[in-house]
Amino acid sequence: MRARWRALRDVRALIFDLGGTVLSIDHARIASYLQEEGVVVPEGWVPRAERAGRVRLDRLVREGASGSAQWRGFFEAFLHEAGAPAERMNTLFERVAEFHHRQHLWNRPVPGAREAITALGHAGYRLAVVSNSDGRAEWLLGTVGLAREFEFVVDSAEVGYDKPDPRIFQIACERFGLAPERCAYLGDVMTIDVEGSARAGLRPILVDHYGSYAAAEVPAEVPRVVEASEIVAGMRAASSESGEIDPVDGREGSR
Repeated sequence: MRARWRALRDVRALIFDLGGTVLSIDHARIASYLQEEGVVVPEGWVPRAERAGRVRLDRLVREGASGSAQWRGFFEAFLHEAGAPAERMNTLFERVAEFHHRQHLWNRPVPGAREAITALGHAGYRLAVVSNSDGRAEWLLGTVGLAREFEFVVDSAEVGYDKPDPRIFQIACERFGLAPERCAYLGDVMTIDVEGSARAGLRPILVDHYGSYAAAEVPAEVPRVVEASEIVAGMRAASSESGEIDPVDGREGSR
C-alpha cells in the first residue's frame, strides 16, 4: 500500500469530488421517507445501499447513459437496497429528488473530512473541487463552512462538461497552473472519478467511505481510503519521499 502512495510524491495539488467524498447523503432523511411509506428500514442499510447505488451507477456510466439516467439509477438501486418496494419506488424517488432540488441531499461533511482537508492545506497542498453539480457546488460548501478551504470550485453546470469527461479535470489543472500528473483527484465512484481523472492524466485516489469496492476492483496503482484521516497519512508518506512541498503554499519551486 505504501508503494501506491509513493507514486504521488510529486503531487502538489489535491482536487476533491464533493458528494460521497467530502459530503454525505442525508441518510436520516431518506430513512424517514422510507418509514413514512411503511418500509421497515433494515439495520446496517447505509453501506449496502451506497454500494448498490455505485454498482448501478458504474454500469450506467459504462453504457453511456445520460446524467439524469445515472442519477435516477443510483437512487433506485440505493432505495431498493434500503427496502423500498417496487410499487413505491417512483413516489420515493420523487420525494428524494424534490428535497434535493429544494435544498440539497448531500448536506453534511463526511466524518473527519473537515479535519483532513484543513490538515492537508496546512501541509502545503493546494486544494480545489471538481464536482458534477447543478451550479450550487460553491454555495453548498459555504453552507457547511468549507468554502474557504479551497482555492476554487469547478462546477460541471458552469463549465459545460461532466465527469468523467477529461476536460473538466483539465480545467482544474490549468487553473492551478500545474501539469495533470502534479494533481491528485479524490473521488468515490470508480468510473466517474478514478477512471475519469486517470484518463485526464491526474493521479486518482479512491475514497471508499462505505466499502463499496472490493480490493480486486481497485486498480493496483490507485490508493484506496475508507477514513478521511487516511488521506492525510497517505499524503504525508508521499511527501516524505519528495520533500518539495512548501509548508506555506505548496507551489513548485518555492524551495
